[in-house]
Amino acid sequence: MTSRRYAWCCGAASVVFAALLIAGCHRQQTGNEKQARLLAAQNVELKEKVAQQEAQIETLRLEHAAKLRQQDKLLAQYKARNEALQKDLQKGIAERVNDVTAAVMDDNARLRREIEQLKAEVEKLKDKIEVKARALENP
Repeated sequence: MTSRRYAWCCGAASVVFAALLIAGCHRQQTGNEKQARLLAAQNVELKEKVAQQEAQIETLRLEHAAKLRQQDKLLAQYKARNEALQKDLQKGIAERVNDVTAAVMDDNARLRREIEQLKAEVEKLKDKIEVKARALENP
């Protein structure tokens, strides 16, 4: 009986050892499952954050594009205004030059007439002087 008892004790010990071994593995598996669930939850959370950030990036990209379009419109308006001012400035300069040129030409024409009149008077005076000089020579 001792050998039966010994065999029975060894068998029972083997069953207990196997049960403990299985229970230990099961606990480890349960720990792995918990860790896997935790990682899965973190993964879902990170994916949600990434999706939120992508949505925020898209929103910012659209806002930036809208601001760029607005800036382009303002730039076009300022360029048009600048061109208009440049044309007005050139027109103003041209008008001033024309006004000054016209005034100078008018003065020049007036002075030429005056010179011609003075030349005519000088010729008349020369003629008078000659007439008087002859009259003095021939008494």
